[in-house]
Amino acid sequence: MTRAQIIISDKSPLILLGLSTIIEKISVAHELKTTNSAIELITFLKNTIPDLIIVNPEFLDKKQVKLFKEIIQHNKIKFIFLQTGNLLNNNNLDYNELITPCENEDQILKKINTLLGEKNHQKATKHNDFISAREENIVREIALGLSNKEIADKLFISQHTVITHRKNITRKLGIKSVSGLTIYAILNKLISLDEVK
Repeated sequence: MTRAQIIISDKSPLILLGLSTIIEKISVAHELKTTNSAIELITFLKNTIPDLIIVNPEFLDKKQVKLFKEIIQHNKIKFIFLQTGNLLNNNNLDYNELITPCENEDQILKKINTLLGEKNHQKATKHNDFISAREENIVREIALGLSNKEIADKLFISQHTVITHRKNITRKLGIKSVSGLTIYAILNKLISLDEVK
């Protein structure tokens, strides 16, 4: 299963928490990492190539900015410039999008979904259509052919909880069949076509 890797970096814990909460609503399967340390950000980028970086470069020194710029250009990483306060792009960093404090949740979601290649960002903004990370795990296991008991054992939850999640998934997505959920899982990159039995 391919999940989009996203990293958010800013010195403010409130901004990190706020953006993390918004990103949990995107309809793309993803893994999220946050950091408020320039050194941790650069170290992470030396070892991992994320699909999207949302960074306030304010706390990067000149050497780190140069290294950051080289890494994102060399690896063609999508970059959202997180502008807080009156910081201007004095470092001439090429970015794909800009997020400012005055933008609302829908605007931010649209930018992130667009950069991650998600054409229909409406799913992410409608709570009825949005399934949680736990429900994504359940859909994945259903698509892989596991029974309720097997899913419960694998995820360390009760069968009753699995059944409740399945009801919620059906209500939110309007998909009742295993084959329908399998197609949904493939289209939303929860599983790859090779994983289907």
